[in-house]
Amino acid sequence: MTLKQSYQINQKQLHSLILTQSMKQSILMLQTNLLDLTDYVQDLSMANPLFDVNPTISKQEVEMSTALENNTVEHQTLYDYLLEQTRLTMRPTPLRDVVLYLIDQLDEHGYLLKSDTELLQELPINKVTLLDAKELLYNLDPPGVGAQSLEECLKLQLQFKTATPQTTLALRMIEECFSKVVDHAWDQIAHQLNVKVAEIQAAFEIIQTLTPYPYTADYDSNGYVIPELIVKNQQGKLSLDITKYGYPQIVFAQETYNQLQQSTDQEVQAYIKFKQQEYQALQRNLNRRLETIAMIGRCIVQAQADFFLQKTKVLKPLLLRDVAHKLDISISTVSRTINGKYLQTDFGIFELKYFFTKRSNPTSDKSVAQVQNLIKQLIAQEAPHQPLSDQKIVAQLAEQHIQIARRTVAKYRQQLGIDSASKRKK
Repeated sequence: MTLKQSYQINQKQLHSLILTQSMKQSILMLQTNLLDLTDYVQDLSMANPLFDVNPTISKQEVEMSTALENNTVEHQTLYDYLLEQTRLTMRPTPLRDVVLYLIDQLDEHGYLLKSDTELLQELPINKVTLLDAKELLYNLDPPGVGAQSLEECLKLQLQFKTATPQTTLALRMIEECFSKVVDHAWDQIAHQLNVKVAEIQAAFEIIQTLTPYPYTADYDSNGYVIPELIVKNQQGKLSLDITKYGYPQIVFAQETYNQLQQSTDQEVQAYIKFKQQEYQALQRNLNRRLETIAMIGRCIVQAQADFFLQKTKVLKPLLLRDVAHKLDISISTVSRTINGKYLQTDFGIFELKYFFTKRSNPTSDKSVAQVQNLIKQLIAQEAPHQPLSDQKIVAQLAEQHIQIARRTVAKYRQQLGIDSASKRKK
């Protein structure tokens, strides 16, 4: 018997999104609050002689400020925060179900407790699907979530940082020389990676800024916020202002640029050009951040006008995809923008994501909150000796053209803390 060996060449077209450094920076800045944004921009200025940063507010000033004393911020648990991100950014697919399962396996610090072998034994999936689900989990905030070891946690955090020679070297150190990094064996690492000891030590300073846990109990729990949008009610007319209070101001170092421009050294000229491009990209991304927050803010004010005019305390239905479709941007962009950004009104300060509420059902123009409010009103008006059953509430809502199932009424009633009809009867 003879064996024939044959070769076949197939051409396959793949579509993939490659993020440029500027795009990564834009995404990072969009999901960062003002205080952390100032720190981030100041870190960039340390490596770029062509611009300086004039911070307009410090963390100490925010803590000392009494202007926001009427604000109380309720912070989510890590589980709730990850669950919200997953549901807002991922379509309901079997792969998303795997991500949700992985979230269930995280400890209080965000570490994935089970090994890949254990997960594959518990789930009816193959290794490729598990890797895809873990990659989606890694992309969630906070950086490092889903790590199965300290080494992986540090590596994931470094991958979220802006790529610089120091961060790139720090990532290599973690990936290739982790045990030597733990032992501070700088000479051995320098020899293995073929770099100078001084470069290794500079990269290690980056590693020292990382945290051993993706999440800690006091993560984002300081309670101090700076509203970036202000809504004013002026005699029944709403206006939206963007406040630059706390926004970092970057100033181009023209004198330094002019001095370096006089050099005839080609390397110096290339360096100047690169640093100028860095400055220009940063300026664009800061402006883009402001514009995106303002656009989404305008959509929120238009959709929830009655709430801002204090005609009602109940929000209308508003979904991320509604705003994304109207502004022609991605749902993930809306999700990043509303998280950790605040809006100030005459009657309180609210996080932007507060104004997004689900519809009671896919075809309804009423939000869950609106339907719950109607149920509360119907029960408040019922006869004490003859309270409304859930089915009768369904019928009365139907008269108002609100189609809802009896079990949904029961769920909403329980969420409102209202007893069943038999227990309400007097």
